[in-house]
Amino acid sequence: MKTIKIPLYTFSELEKEAQEKATEHFRYINTGHGWWDADYEDFANICETMGISVNPKEIYFRGFYSQGDGSCFASKIDTAAFIKSMEKQGWKSYAPTLELNAESCPIPPRIVNLIEQEIIEMEIWTETSHRYYFLHYRSQNYLYRKSNRDYIRIEEELAKLDKWTKKILERLNEYLYKSLEETYDYMTSDEAVQQTIKANEYHFTPNGVHTDWLCEYSEL
Repeated sequence: MKTIKIPLYTFSELEKEAQEKATEHFRYINTGHGWWDADYEDFANICETMGISVNPKEIYFRGFYSQGDGSCFASKIDTAAFIKSMEKQGWKSYAPTLELNAESCPIPPRIVNLIEQEIIEMEIWTETSHRYYFLHYRSQNYLYRKSNRDYIRIEEELAKLDKWTKKILERLNEYLYKSLEETYDYMTSDEAVQQTIKANEYHFTPNGVHTDWLCEYSEL
């Protein structure tokens, strides 16, 4: 029988080259299933302040460095609340640093009033796809009126609202994807990986090979 003695070191005790090897070995230790949950919840909370209902379970993405990468989310928009929130920048109460750089609502107050009174029913929503990761925007409207003369150029005004809303939702989707990318980049950074290694109190050989499995084996 042979007995082999191997000196073990904590991460902080390793030489720089060995630390780099250990860091690379654990590069994706922080990106197991669910690392995106906080970003999903944050995004849903931001949307809620804007009259947009988003279920975090209906947010999807693919990333981050290939053609076709992106994000999408399912949502239902309360059009009247959305317009009011954009006017007052309601999301700032939750995310004060978020800038959407959106233009003012392009439709006149009379149209907004018709939407608020539900004389115009403007349905706006987004859908998701497991194949294509970009905003899937949908809308339709119903105008309850006595004659076409009651509301002049109404279709033209609603088309402006549609275009304006879609543009803002696209910017929100870009924000979602960027947030996920930034979180992923941080979680796979040397700093974050090394913090996790130290927190888990892993041990290594002098050249940076992880050895905790040996410790577990020796205890059998």
